Amino acid sequence: MSTEIPIGELSPSLAFGAAYFCISSIGTRLTNIAETYTEEGFFGTATVAFRMPNTEDRLEVTLLVDSKSPAIQLELSGGDEEKQPEYLKEIAQRITETLELFSNVPGVKLSHASKAVVVERKIDESLNQLLTDPDYQKVYVKVADARERLIRIGGDFQPATLEMGAILTPLAGKTGPIPPEAHEELALNLLRWKKEIKKVVNQLTTETDEE
Repeated sequence: MSTEIPIGELSPSLAFGAAYFCISSIGTRLTNIAETYTEEGFFGTATVAFRMPNTEDRLEVTLLVDSKSPAIQLELSGGDEEKQPEYLKEIAQRITETLELFSNVPGVKLSHASKAVVVERKIDESLNQLLTDPDYQKVYVKVADARERLIRIGGDFQPATLEMGAILTPLAGKTGPIPPEAHEELALNLLRWKKEIKKVVNQLTTETDEE
């Protein structure tokens, strides 16, 4: 089941980021993502799996943004088929509201928010790597990438960058699979950083300059 959501005045890449930020939470799991920038424009797709709040229905939602189209393609699968239209409508409405929020954020704040949303996706990629193929080097590269992007933003994210540096140190130079007993601690740290990023992005996109 699918629907389309107009992206309005946002760029395709920013609309993709805002939509992903909307559907991603501490309880979701990124299962697939691809982003491409070419001379022809931007293409992005992401699939997340999660349980619908207050239900036992487990769903998969896929976002697809192509600069050739002025809309986000939103696809939903899983769960109670009779409730899918209701779920799709609810998720589409939440994404629409998030796009409107991002559209009203002034330049500097919007730049910080959009960069932070990219970092959130990189942390989700790190989590997926840890769950599917917990190789030291592969996980290290993804976490280091997320940290480097946070360093460039600075500001409210400085504490997290210091913590991430401390976590990366014991991963550096090691090869082979990360022991299962180390998975939980690393995953909890990644989720904690993700939570902090979402908190700051929410502040950037909802607070007015007068606040």
